[in-house]
Amino acid sequence: MDNHHPFAEANDPKTTVPVSVNDHRADLNEAQNDWPRQTRENPDGSPLLAAAGIVRGFIDQILYLAEKGLLWVADVLEKLDDWLKSKFGPNYWLGTPLETFVPKK
Repeated sequence: MDNHHPFAEANDPKTTVPVSVNDHRADLNEAQNDWPRQTRENPDGSPLLAAAGIVRGFIDQILYLAEKGLLWVADVLEKLDDWLKSKFGPNYWLGTPLETFVPKK
């Protein structure tokens, strides 16, 4: 595990989030490397660049968490849908509690 500075250490040296070493290096640090250099390094301690770093870091964290924590749920649901169609037909949800979730047209 590593402690990631989501807002870049130059903008907020105290706030860290524990993440796996691989994710820290491959995902989160790479995302910060895409930021404007002035925002990432904030050499003069600009409060506006610090605020920009907080916004960018928050977005990076949300995207990281969504991908790591939610993307697998979509994969499971899609595989389950395929399986249910193969077992019960293309409209397997009709006459079940799932019917209340049919998209409105």
